[in-house]
Amino acid sequence: MADAGESASRERLYRNILVPTDGSDGARRGTRHALDIGNQYGATIHALHVVDERTEAQTPALGSEELLIEKLETEAEDVLEAVVTEAEQLGLEAVARSCRGVPHDEIRRYAEEHDIDLIVMGMHGRGGASRPHIGSTTERLMRTSNVPVLPV
Repeated sequence: MADAGESASRERLYRNILVPTDGSDGARRGTRHALDIGNQYGATIHALHVVDERTEAQTPALGSEELLIEKLETEAEDVLEAVVTEAEQLGLEAVARSCRGVPHDEIRRYAEEHDIDLIVMGMHGRGGASRPHIGSTTERLMRTSNVPVLPV
């Protein structure tokens, strides 16, 4: 049985958990894990969606770049709203943000600026894969972040 000191330190281990999401199946798995951990520690869940301007700018056949980015940002709002709703149903505080940029850079920047204790993310997102692997965003973040990254 844990003593009161252990219990108090356990509760403070994770105060802010970042869950980057793009709405993919992998990201949803990461979200479920982040919510479970957040629920155990009473942590605030930070949901972040990054519109990758590098990739989106390379798809001119889909229409004007600005219209495409606006469409992606609208989709991001729906994805983020779902994470916030799930967190609030568990009684957790939740914060949502969408931004543009290079995903691993923006995720790392957000983590540093918001005192994040843990980043929980799917192993691969929209890029998909035929078999499980650590996606390039997750892998880059694991190599460059000062915040622990839990790949799911």
